[in-house]
Amino acid sequence: MTEGKTATDWIVFDAVEIDIAGRRVFVDGVETPLEPKAFAVLALLAGHPGKAFARDEILDTVWGHRHVTPGVLNRVVTLIRQALGESADVHRYLHTLHGIGYRFDATVQREHVRPGTTPNPEVGIASDVLPTHAAVEKNISAPLAAMNGQSTSSPAASSTNPHSTNAVAPETPAEIIAPASALLMPNTREPTKTRFGARVVGMLALVVLIMVAGYWVLHRGAPAVSVAAAPVLVVLPLRAVGESHDDAILAEGLSEELITRLARIDGLRLISSTSATRAQEDKLDLNQLSERLHVTHALEGSLRQSEEKLRIDLRLIDIPSGRTLWAQDFDRSFTDVFAIQSEIAQSVAATLTLKLGLQNTAVERDPLLFRDYLEIRRQIFVPTDQAGSAQTLSMLRALVARAPDYARAHGLLARALVHELRVGLVSAADNAEAVREAARALELDPDQIEAHTALATIACRANEWAQCFNGFNRVLTLIPTDTFLRATYAKWLASIGYLDEALGQLEIGVASDPLNYETNFVSGRVLDTLGRHDAARLVFDATVSLAPDGPTRMCYARWYNAIWRGDFTAAREFAAVMPASEHFRDAYVGATEALLDPARWQQVEPLIEASEQITKQRNFLRLLEPNPDFSKVIATLENVLKTGSSSYNLLLWNPEFVTLRRDPAFQDFLRRTHIIDYWRAHGWPPQCKPEGDSARCD
Repeated sequence: MTEGKTATDWIVFDAVEIDIAGRRVFVDGVETPLEPKAFAVLALLAGHPGKAFARDEILDTVWGHRHVTPGVLNRVVTLIRQALGESADVHRYLHTLHGIGYRFDATVQREHVRPGTTPNPEVGIASDVLPTHAAVEKNISAPLAAMNGQSTSSPAASSTNPHSTNAVAPETPAEIIAPASALLMPNTREPTKTRFGARVVGMLALVVLIMVAGYWVLHRGAPAVSVAAAPVLVVLPLRAVGESHDDAILAEGLSEELITRLARIDGLRLISSTSATRAQEDKLDLNQLSERLHVTHALEGSLRQSEEKLRIDLRLIDIPSGRTLWAQDFDRSFTDVFAIQSEIAQSVAATLTLKLGLQNTAVERDPLLFRDYLEIRRQIFVPTDQAGSAQTLSMLRALVARAPDYARAHGLLARALVHELRVGLVSAADNAEAVREAARALELDPDQIEAHTALATIACRANEWAQCFNGFNRVLTLIPTDTFLRATYAKWLASIGYLDEALGQLEIGVASDPLNYETNFVSGRVLDTLGRHDAARLVFDATVSLAPDGPTRMCYARWYNAIWRGDFTAAREFAAVMPASEHFRDAYVGATEALLDPARWQQVEPLIEASEQITKQRNFLRLLEPNPDFSKVIATLENVLKTGSSSYNLLLWNPEFVTLRRDPAFQDFLRRTHIIDYWRAHGWPPQCKPEGDSARCD
């Protein structure tokens, strides 16, 4: 930038106004929430219209380095496009330059004050653009406000946390975990004076960043367009030719196996199977694959089995040009299925001029056994009733008896015994059997993923946090594309207060699996728990369409989000569409009005009791009552923590419930669950600090 440009306070184009000093964006005169890093990227690109920025150049300028996951920038670009009213198909301002980076196209004006305002000589910016965030809370009733333990504002929590994203488990490579600070939103309850000072500091920091970036680009000697982005590959599910059920199971299983094997290629990032399947079901064309999955290549093909013969046709496609880079037909015996996987991985790596990493892999010799394993595994990850679960376990035990040296069978049995879909059925005997089966699997194959997952899950539920987190880190090193396990790991991190670390893991998951409902949903829940309710709302709004069975869970999450934002109109809408079959709707409808008029809680209490009697479950609206029984609420949330079956236990960490964390029952909870012991050994979350032999969590 020139000196004149760095002094610009406002960048204006069409109906968009960017307030550099205030770090705000207005569209059609309405302020649009945008995360700090997203704002910085927008300011950088809009400040240089028509210039092509390489991805690495953006990362160096905005993050200060490029040691963050590629999905970080992808996600930020998506947020910017949402704020500007762009879609995945229509780009008016922000354009993707495939293999290079991004370019911003618009006719911009640079102003020292917001157009249509007069400068305030005392502060040097337009006096009528300083926001007051009182509107966020003005409709919150006394009971909800009292839960904060504050009146209208609260100081920001300390950010000095020795438990960094790398400190959760030292053996986790630093580049695997994105810096969660890149996602932090401004505190909407920060006093205006503090906000203004922070904005001035932020503006100066941004100016310094841009000046340093300009010097770096000027003296680097190489044009930005010369930097090539790392390839991103989506493996579209193999199409089973014919109507055989066995062929469909084999095609699905081989597709997942290919993703895991190709993930070992150094320098190649893989899209997870959930998004790959969704992309195929939605029949996304090449441009849509590029825009929605941010991929540079796709691997597609078909599978046909005829008695002992197996034919797999594959081709590797450049995105979005559609040019075929490599194609091959495999006509082999069915027994060669494992050798074919290795050949495919080698061919893809060679075509992309990348190196296939080495990793210990258990030797597979029996394709029929492999197919039986795939069939049972598929049943486990489909929600089922108690009878179905018992039948699946019986089938697995029979497989173990038939093949006692088959590591996959032992590992899958261990994981099935403790899987969250049967969390209410897991007994001490199940845990003991799972430990034995996992031990046998790891004896046969030290890298058996299902076995490591089972042991990590058992440790988490037993509040053995070091084994829990180390176990999940080991699993995600072996299978980094499994976003279900990454989201599970993130939920456990968030459950004991490590919210930033959890968000970092979810950021990785969303980058590799952007069409995955669970990962996006949990991201929104963690953002809400951090108090970043506007950002959470944007995530929830974008995730609704991904819900596999309708937005049932989403109704509750969006209701709480609306309440915390003070949007009672939206809260009424979300409560009204809660399913009557779950028996909580009437209580939520009543609670919405009671939060505005505390006198109505007397009418809501019978509704809450009725829902609890019918469902035999604790209604979490108890936490919003004028005088909640914290000991009972914490006991209920602790039970949720033990099972890991829900994200409701994250309510323990919401900024709205600081009064709960000051109750003696919370201190007992920290001791019983060994959370405080883990903090002392591995680092404190930013919102907590030691206080005698206890902790103070604001």
